[in-house]
Amino acid sequence: MSTRNEFNIALQFLTRLPVSGEVEHSDEAFARSARFYPAVGLLVGAIAAGVYFVSSIFFPSILSTVLALLTGVAATGALHEDGLADSFDGLIGGQDRDRTLEIMRDSSIGTYGILALIFAFALKLTAISEMWGWDAFWSIIIAHAVSRHAMIEVIGRYDYARSDTAKFSKPDVSGEDLTYARLWVIAALVASALLVGIWATLVGVAVMAVVVSGFAQTFVRKIGGYTGDCLGATQQIAEAAFLLGVVACL
Repeated sequence: MSTRNEFNIALQFLTRLPVSGEVEHSDEAFARSARFYPAVGLLVGAIAAGVYFVSSIFFPSILSTVLALLTGVAATGALHEDGLADSFDGLIGGQDRDRTLEIMRDSSIGTYGILALIFAFALKLTAISEMWGWDAFWSIIIAHAVSRHAMIEVIGRYDYARSDTAKFSKPDVSGEDLTYARLWVIAALVASALLVGIWATLVGVAVMAVVVSGFAQTFVRKIGGYTGDCLGATQQIAEAAFLLGVVACL
């Protein structure tokens, strides 16, 4: 399988963006495509940041931020937001492992899921709108990249919680794929240090690492591992946490 094919699989899985050429699917290619999750994040972030930049010419910062966030949702088809809502419904509302997994599989959204979506959106909105100009522009892009890398770290560190594979093949990531993904995110963080500031970047990563680790320990303790919904929730939580860390310094 070609590198381009694996990138296209990642793009097709994580977004609603058009994919050029024919995509050859297999379990092996799907697993290897995880190495491109941060690259897909950079692409989605660049689109969202582009909307922020253009709209900021005409609108105040908070409205430009809303449009940028909505662009990210549209580009991904609310894939990660759906995972966030399902995860919080299950992890908070489920009394035991089986019930938690059952709730997470249910397509309806409960009170905990709605609140999780509201607070995640509010945190990202407030953080970005408090930044200025290019700091906001670059932070949007980097946040999308590092938050999708957080998903790969979860896949590499923890077991898959379900005995069946639900909507897609069982996620997996090799040491080589993890290293490859880390190279993408290291490049993104170096760019962030140069463009946004080294301390803002370091604090953003530190806050993200602490928050994601705490969330991971929660679902591992509750269901014995992660699910696809947990990965989506990880992305949303990591994105918000990184932005909060950055704005704390800026």
